[in-house]
Amino acid sequence: MIEIQDLSLAYSAQVLFEEVNWKVNPGERVALVGKNGAGKSTLMKILAGEIAPDSGRVVRAGNISVGYLAQDVMLIRGRTVWEEALEGKDEILALERELRRYEHLISELDPDSPDMQRRLNRYARLQEEFEEKGGYLAESDAAAVLSGLGFPKDRWEEPTENFSGGWQVRLHLAKLLIRRPDVLLLDEPTNYLDLENILWIESVIRDYPGAVVMVSHDRALLNRAVNRVAEVGNKTIGDYRGNYDYYLEERERRYEILENAFKNQQREIRQTERFIERFKAKSTKAAQAKSRMKALEKMEVIELPREDATVRVTLPTAPRSGKEVIRVSDLTRAYNGRVIFAPVNLNIYRGDRVALLGPNGAGKSTLMRLIAGQDQPTAGKVEIGMSVTPRYFAQDQVSTLLPDRTVLAEAEQDAPDEWRARVRDLLAAFLFRGDEVFKKAGVLSGGEKSRLCLAKILCGTANLLLLDEPTNHLDLVTKERLLQALLKYQGTIVFVSHDRHFLKGLATRVLEIENGVVNDYPWGYEDYLWWKEESQRK
Repeated sequence: MIEIQDLSLAYSAQVLFEEVNWKVNPGERVALVGKNGAGKSTLMKILAGEIAPDSGRVVRAGNISVGYLAQDVMLIRGRTVWEEALEGKDEILALERELRRYEHLISELDPDSPDMQRRLNRYARLQEEFEEKGGYLAESDAAAVLSGLGFPKDRWEEPTENFSGGWQVRLHLAKLLIRRPDVLLLDEPTNYLDLENILWIESVIRDYPGAVVMVSHDRALLNRAVNRVAEVGNKTIGDYRGNYDYYLEERERRYEILENAFKNQQREIRQTERFIERFKAKSTKAAQAKSRMKALEKMEVIELPREDATVRVTLPTAPRSGKEVIRVSDLTRAYNGRVIFAPVNLNIYRGDRVALLGPNGAGKSTLMRLIAGQDQPTAGKVEIGMSVTPRYFAQDQVSTLLPDRTVLAEAEQDAPDEWRARVRDLLAAFLFRGDEVFKKAGVLSGGEKSRLCLAKILCGTANLLLLDEPTNHLDLVTKERLLQALLKYQGTIVFVSHDRHFLKGLATRVLEIENGVVNDYPWGYEDYLWWKEESQRK
């Protein structure tokens, strides 16, 4: 459907692609993976026609349509959510507006008016035309997509500028799904979505009639929805026919083969160099030495990709706290008369790893702020136990960074003296390598600032970590490093995450906030899901 031929692209001195040939076939659901900066988003833009390569070309079969979801979008002001969702179906929207106008006219007209029949006839013709053009189908399609992506029905007539950037990205995704292009290009489609919405979009991608190419850091999504993985890196694209777990296994197998070939070639090079050095001056062997020298010069040297597998996240030792870490008693929180949750009573104990679950707006971050002491309850109280030292990572944590302070200085600020020598190792695990640790915080991107804030929290000495969406802005490798570090952490963790792989690996207990009630499930995420499914069957 889309094919790139002999494609090359460089930015300044960095070559991203060099004479690459690659294509997307009908019905494929392809995940683009690779390190930050490898060129995944750039490749998406090339496929979308937003960036032209230095050389080579992009070929599209026939008249195929392509839809592209970027990480940042800005919608036209003045349109409602409903109008924006149906963009591209202007004729249907015009007919719908005319139908609504005639409904208003008819409702205000005297039933005995001579104009009544004429207007009823016109209304019937409009309805017929609306149906012929697929208006009712488009409406039901749009309603299903908006609901699936979490837009409340009572807000569909609001202007788009009333919504935050995250909701605007969701709306752009809704537009694409309603339009159903032949090829769907999705750059981080699950950003800003809660678990329910992620499950919905996963089913849509899995059953999509066209081709899908996406970048995502959601491992569960990549395992359940894709049938091909394309690894972007080393100036090329490597293909793996399977899901993400298959890709990891197959990549390891390929790397072992490449490593063996590299060792054999290096051995051959050393032997050849010794032969040349030994015999280049001897008349009887000089011709052979010269021949081998030419062969060595023409040899295509195997390069091993730089592996970061040795980088690990190690956290400072958490001092031991008392057995009871948090006690919540008759806790209630209300905003402007709206009760977020009814009286909550619960205890959290040393070593618990508690996941807070619930739809967006249920109160997960509110409960986290109350535990962290950043918000005050309407009634009841939160008590922190003996010898408990909490550290809180909030979604708006970036506002605490000082613009003129370096990455390293920010990370070292709360690190124990005996651990400061290891701060740079932790920063490297969070993708701040080499001289990047001397960058000023003020010049970092939003994602870099978030990673720095998380690293800074983890550098401190604490035995209670309160982490609100810690996996945002982390790639798959860094998420896995964080997960492994937290599994070895000896303190207590309360966290919010929409990443199912992270939830499955870390949580030993689930608190679900639903309709103002906090339900306590004293087991891990997989058992929680099983219990929910069983409950729905009864």
